[in-house]
Amino acid sequence: MAASPPLRRDLLVVLGFTLAASAPLLFKPFHIDEPFFLAIAGRILQDPLHPLDKLYATGGRLIPMRQACDTPLLFCYVLAAALKVSGGVEWLTRLLLLPFDGLSAAALYLIAARFLKRPLWPALVCLAAPGWLLNFSHLMGEKALCAFALWSLYALIRGVDDGDARWYWSAAAFCALATLSKYAGVFLLVPAVSYSLARRVPARRVAAWLALACAPVALTLLLDRAAGGSAAGVIWRETAGTSTLALRMWVHKSRALLCFAGGCGLVTAVWPLAIYPPRRSLLALSAATALLFLPPLDLAPVVRPLDRGTGWLLACGAGWGIWNLLSDRRGKGWPLWSSWFAGVALLLGLVYWSVLARLEIFLVPPLVFGMAERIEASWTPARAARFYRTSFALCLAVTAALGAVDFHFAAAQKDFADKIRNEYTSRGRRVWHATHWGLAYYLERAGAEYVDLGAEGWKAVAPGDAAVIARLSADASMPARQLANVTTVTVDEPIPLRLLSGWTGEAGFYSSAFGFLPFSISREPLEEFTIIEPVGSAAQLPIKPR
Repeated sequence: MAASPPLRRDLLVVLGFTLAASAPLLFKPFHIDEPFFLAIAGRILQDPLHPLDKLYATGGRLIPMRQACDTPLLFCYVLAAALKVSGGVEWLTRLLLLPFDGLSAAALYLIAARFLKRPLWPALVCLAAPGWLLNFSHLMGEKALCAFALWSLYALIRGVDDGDARWYWSAAAFCALATLSKYAGVFLLVPAVSYSLARRVPARRVAAWLALACAPVALTLLLDRAAGGSAAGVIWRETAGTSTLALRMWVHKSRALLCFAGGCGLVTAVWPLAIYPPRRSLLALSAATALLFLPPLDLAPVVRPLDRGTGWLLACGAGWGIWNLLSDRRGKGWPLWSSWFAGVALLLGLVYWSVLARLEIFLVPPLVFGMAERIEASWTPARAARFYRTSFALCLAVTAALGAVDFHFAAAQKDFADKIRNEYTSRGRRVWHATHWGLAYYLERAGAEYVDLGAEGWKAVAPGDAAVIARLSADASMPARQLANVTTVTVDEPIPLRLLSGWTGEAGFYSSAFGFLPFSISREPLEEFTIIEPVGSAAQLPIKPR
């Protein structure tokens, strides 16, 4: 059936916003975990049948990529094709993969349109959220995961509610593609099964759906094991490790789950307090959340009062929204929103090793759309429109500020690598590093070599060489030596927001290992690079950046 004019118009608005909002991020240097996927894609261009037959630097050692890779390779092959065309130019590579963002945005809107009378603004609020734009501009498996996962959910809704078998089995195929892009796509199994059974789909058909969705992933893991890989083992170790966390680690992770749920969507922390009437359960939730943030339960030695207060507010708002989402079953979309939320929460809480904004952002749409159903049921359209527009502007402003900070962080790593090239490697000097993320990628392009602690390690750094370490992007510290020269480069940023903290904050946007907040109000440096030029022999005490 052809789309109605309002639907076509709204889809054009959603796609136009996605393109406009993503445009500035096309020029961001490669960042965070992108070099991991770039390394596999580069190997695919050399030998597409043996994409993992190379060494990879991680944790201070060069190890076979098969032992380091715990992700399926579908997205890596797509990325390889883009690299073939772009030649590795950042903006062109990102542009070639921008259709994934458009597919995600379109599916998000179409899902909202199945349950909401006025779906445009809730969809735009999701797309403007801090977690969404900053994450899905990255060349990582989550980019494809998002597109395939949302289309899987949309196809599931069409297949179940419209009784269309073609859509229903397409949902299983999209689910398989999502999980082949990132194993985290298994969260889709929870809403798929729950929504199907809630709509009285026969159990045999649901079982067949699961078999179709899971078979490609199971085959991939078997082939990986047969080829000497360890993806299944790494996944199992991460899951088993999560189940044995100490109390403070569990508290830290619980804080992060709630804080990221509120901060990655922003409105997911604000809307519940404006939409749902206060009750005794809100007071009980506020007290329980306050207990979660008690100082004796801190994982970090010192937590700033500002971070503790920010965390409590984000957790309280998100917690109130979650409580109402799960308990208020009156909305038409409740079977989907509640099971969708549960699938992601189980993945992050019980399976994944840390809380990541790029996965927790999947919690935002069910929370936003669930609250939008409540707004439509009790507010006038005019009041709702004003509320949505204000929320959209707030999200976009915060996201723009965080995006500028993140862009500066990525650019600083590339700029520092250019400094190493201009002042060291281009003059014939040997440079060693023990870093990761974009910094390692650009340092190696500048001619620096990775220090392999499994081989000579820091003994390979001879007088006349230089060694590079970093505060946030470090893989290993350097043993103390007599020093001819130590140069420290500190990267500052005037916008008082941080996505990662290495000093006093609790920002952990890319991993809760850095802190329990998705972002922190802070003026601490973005990063600190240290260049060490040794003349003596290695000792035992580690040198770490101040």
